[in-house]
Amino acid sequence: MQGKRSFHSMLSGVLALSLLLFSCLARAGRAEASYVNTNMNTFIHDPVDAQNGVPGQEMELHVRIGYNGSNGLYNPPTDEIQNVRVRLSNDQNYLSVNEPNQVKKENPYRNSSGEADDSEAEDAWEKGYKAGKNNAYKNKLNYVYPVDGGVYPFEINASLFTQEKRLGSMKKGQYADLSFKVRVRSDALKMKDNAGKTSDGYFGIPFTIWYDIPGVSGTQNKTEFINVYVGEAGEVKNPATSNKDKAFTIGEQQSTPVGTRPEVMNYSVNFRNQSGKTLYDVTVKLSPALAENESVQLTQNPKSEAVKDFPFDINEANYDQKFDKVEDNETISPGYSMAIKQNAASGFYPLHYIISYKLAPGADVNATEDDTFFVNVQNPAMVQPPEKKDEDKPRDFNANDRTKARIVVDSYHTEPETVYAGQPFVLVMNVKNASQNIGASNILLNLSSEKVSDSAVFSVEGGASSISLSDLGAGKSSEVRVQLTAAAGVDPKTYGVTINEKFDSPDFKNAEEKVDLNIPVNQVARLSCSNFAVTPESVEIGAEADATFGINNTGKVTLYNVEAVFEAPSIKSASAYVGNIKPGETGNVDVMLSGVAATEDDGTIPVKINYENVNGEKFSEDAKITLTVVEKLETDDDMQESKAENEGGGGSPVRPIYGIVGAAAVLSLVFAVFRILKRRRKKKDESI
Repeated sequence: MQGKRSFHSMLSGVLALSLLLFSCLARAGRAEASYVNTNMNTFIHDPVDAQNGVPGQEMELHVRIGYNGSNGLYNPPTDEIQNVRVRLSNDQNYLSVNEPNQVKKENPYRNSSGEADDSEAEDAWEKGYKAGKNNAYKNKLNYVYPVDGGVYPFEINASLFTQEKRLGSMKKGQYADLSFKVRVRSDALKMKDNAGKTSDGYFGIPFTIWYDIPGVSGTQNKTEFINVYVGEAGEVKNPATSNKDKAFTIGEQQSTPVGTRPEVMNYSVNFRNQSGKTLYDVTVKLSPALAENESVQLTQNPKSEAVKDFPFDINEANYDQKFDKVEDNETISPGYSMAIKQNAASGFYPLHYIISYKLAPGADVNATEDDTFFVNVQNPAMVQPPEKKDEDKPRDFNANDRTKARIVVDSYHTEPETVYAGQPFVLVMNVKNASQNIGASNILLNLSSEKVSDSAVFSVEGGASSISLSDLGAGKSSEVRVQLTAAAGVDPKTYGVTINEKFDSPDFKNAEEKVDLNIPVNQVARLSCSNFAVTPESVEIGAEADATFGINNTGKVTLYNVEAVFEAPSIKSASAYVGNIKPGETGNVDVMLSGVAATEDDGTIPVKINYENVNGEKFSEDAKITLTVVEKLETDDDMQESKAENEGGGGSPVRPIYGIVGAAAVLSLVFAVFRILKRRRKKKDESI
């Protein structure tokens, strides 16, 4: 048995070294994308919508579970699996050592007679199958090698790998969509793989599925991957392409189509594949709603009954157009014949197109992206003719007829730049009269704060929340400084401050305007340590002591990547990783300290507690424990060893002489004590 263990240990070591060499040789420059071809997966599939994450973001990670019995490497020889359980894999080497029960190689693109329905799709499937099989049986060891060198983008805490989804029994062809709570590491895009390269945003995330096969003893388990893309906030993201741009560009080399009611509008839209690869099962969908956050750009004054939504009559269930495949750099031009609505206003309309596609023939996952394309719709019947002006007709009073200045907050900042709850700061505003020819006077600025639980988040020093300016000429600016304090107990997020303006212009007295500002409030991270214990309190050189204590998060923000570091001349440097500690919770430190030198002071061991905030900024706090390290005491074995050395003749000849002399001295002392006791007894007998 011991020999088998040694063999397996050596085999694992050889494999790990082979994987490391493979990873280093395969990568150059930035790390290659870890976008996994999940067509070869049997149980674990990407969700329908491609998943994106942002560093520091808490997200729901979705995965699709099920098997069809034909694709994949591990198809079980049964129409049903039982006791199905799914977890995020906690194997940080991404290794699977499970030998497949059965491997099916039927190409789904061959018909019943064995001939190919689609030769290109058949070839693509065969190529992907062979690549996946070679990976699964690399070095004939039934191992799957790491996808990205072990880089893992999620924060690892006590609950990450304990989330378990139980599905009971699943039949062939049945699928279930599951979700797991994760948080993306704030440094996910800065981590380095085994080759020392940072990720380009793509991560293969392993999941493990456990299941029972009816009539077969023992639980089976397999580890497979899904795909996640991590990008900076605000970045255009699409996991389907390696350059993170959209796969299709829209409207190249064409002018804006024009249609005039009541004629039918016939037009086409150009979509060019710029992904650098062939895309399959492409569908172009025209949405019956305008593009989000876009509005019609009117070209003429519309009548009151004119509508400004989707400009065409919807006469079909959908306007989807499908293409089996689109080669790299190929342009497709789906055409449309649309009837303009009777009451559509004249203008440029932003039409919403949704393009979906697959990266390989027969893939399970559709990647999607949105595009906007404008068309020019003209409807003379919905144009409002200009009104005739009657100079003699008396006009009703309208406050907006008077001219007034326009007071704005051109820019603002805080001093210090970071505002912390419970601490004062200065709000510095650049107040500007944006009018180019109208001055303002008697300007009154009144500040009001957003409230939490009926209490203002920001309070003004002295309680006076109004600031006055005597005048502000056209185009002029003035700096306004206000001393504020953020409430101590608020949650760390952005809160609003409203500036209510009241001012006079030559033609407009007591004009009122309002400006809203947003100020982020942060909480100071706070921690304390408790229950220090060192067992034993004193050790010899080479021995160990167990040091334990708790780190209490006494603040309102989470402490990330908490670590305790022990360093002193008397011990071997040691550290303990605690992980993340939520507000009000305690993280426990338990570490073995090894003595290396005798203590020369009072035995104090400095402890540095390192942690990060949500932005990845590093902080530290100091603590201390007491441990005394003493010289190793001479044992009986040591004395016997010393005696053996002396008797061996290799030592100094003086040592045996000292031993004889010492023995003689002891005997003399014993005889002297005996004679004294004998005299005392004799005297006692004589006195009686």
